[in-house]
Amino acid sequence: MPRRVLVLGLDGASFDVIGPMVAAGRLPTLARWMEIGDAGDLQSTVPPMSFPAWSSFLTGLDPGEHGLFDFTQKVPGAYRVRFANASDRAGSSILARAEAAGKRVIALGVPGTYPTEKLRGFVVPGFDAPVSTGSDASLSSDPARYLAIAKRVGPWMTPKLDEGADDAGWHDAAVQVILDRIDRKLAFAREAIAQCGAPDFMTVVFSESDTVAHHFWRDHDDASPRHDPTASAARRGAIEAVYERLDRACAELVDAFGEDGLAVVLSDHGNGGAAARVIHLNQRLADCGLLFRAPRGLDGWARSARDALLRNLPPRVAQAIFRRVRPAAARWESAARFGGFDWSRSAAFSEEANTQPGIWINLRGREASGCVDSADYERTRQAVIDALLDWKLPEGGPVIAAARRREEVYAGPFVDRAPDIVVEPALDRGYALAVVPTPWNDDAPCPAVRDLRRSEWHGGRGRGMNGMHRPAGVWIAAETGKGLPARPKELVHVADWLGRVLELPPRGASPATKERVSYSAQEEERVARRLRALGYLE
Repeated sequence: MPRRVLVLGLDGASFDVIGPMVAAGRLPTLARWMEIGDAGDLQSTVPPMSFPAWSSFLTGLDPGEHGLFDFTQKVPGAYRVRFANASDRAGSSILARAEAAGKRVIALGVPGTYPTEKLRGFVVPGFDAPVSTGSDASLSSDPARYLAIAKRVGPWMTPKLDEGADDAGWHDAAVQVILDRIDRKLAFAREAIAQCGAPDFMTVVFSESDTVAHHFWRDHDDASPRHDPTASAARRGAIEAVYERLDRACAELVDAFGEDGLAVVLSDHGNGGAAARVIHLNQRLADCGLLFRAPRGLDGWARSARDALLRNLPPRVAQAIFRRVRPAAARWESAARFGGFDWSRSAAFSEEANTQPGIWINLRGREASGCVDSADYERTRQAVIDALLDWKLPEGGPVIAAARRREEVYAGPFVDRAPDIVVEPALDRGYALAVVPTPWNDDAPCPAVRDLRRSEWHGGRGRGMNGMHRPAGVWIAAETGKGLPARPKELVHVADWLGRVLELPPRGASPATKERVSYSAQEEERVARRLRALGYLE
């Protein structure tokens, strides 16, 4: 018999937090499910980031097959980026497959579901939807249903939190906002079940476990090199408080969904602490004679202006200025990433995106001003790989754990959307090295490995967040045996696992991407603002 299934997505949840809290008796729901069911690590995608990871959860495809590697995508043949969305994704989602088999479906807050598929079920997209304030009825699959639910319990999400802020007292104030946001989403999900009827398959994603890790890991972890011993009790207990609230939310959602359903808790990736230093990939390339700066031009001024705004102005003032240039959101981001380089001499370059660390070869015939001949492509890639792997921390340890050709990491029709070299920064004494944009200064060049000042340890733009993603997520199924398939070890295998439990027809060949839905200039600015506030864009 097919089972009804409730998937509870705890974005960025980690057994490094769950394990000690279960042992201390602070997560009774998850503890009981781990005891009676099956639990273990669930390996994320490469990179271990929400957009490609949740897309793999939805499709059962890896990024090379579904085509989404990051929130942005480099435009082929150009030194610019565009913002990606679900219309760039190949493959049928588990939501569409379940509905095609006659299942009733609800999905709330899953990243990578905007624009929503044409489903009879109820879908509210995740935080990547182009909205200016919280969630929006018009972007859901059923606006009338959304409004009816919101009328009773409020919207799925309201921001009430500038996640890029670093004002004095911001962290103490943010803790309660994050907890309240969990309660709001829980109420919305319960009301969705009440109004739509108990579904056969439901997915609810809470992003708060990821948000709290990014901002409060250093307060949670006494050994963190960014630890602040003067932190308040609220800051020190923020991560545990969020996990406790999520544990209760899981219990309440199972109660609303029905005890006859199978509950699964999973995360798209894990989280851990960040090092007290950051790395600049383009500075390393420049130091090795692989990237050259150009005389200051318009693109260089765009980068400098952007960096100055983010470095010198209060976050709210900077955001107000960004809002006034909304028609140029992608152009601004592109100029900031690629501006100011001498393309006639530069063999390689990086977007310096911590969400997708990688290096592009400036290949003639592919890039707008490429200077590397195709005959020299492999030699140049190897030279870049050697330069990265030879890069050392001051204490002698590696800066880069792995630098691999993209075809060694990915397979499928969209491998060419990935950088030519996929980079995995090393851990610095167990803590992650964040990739952040090089702060170019011709008068005083920045070192490629930069120690943060104590005042920068809390994280934010140009400093990396103090909590960073890890590849190992979590899997907890509240049952074991009874004909259930073996536990999936990787996130990409979850869709097929769910298909077997729901007794869906086997997943067919991956269809081509759908007709692309481009963001309007206003939507593009909203997406950029949201990602910048979350720390995903510099």
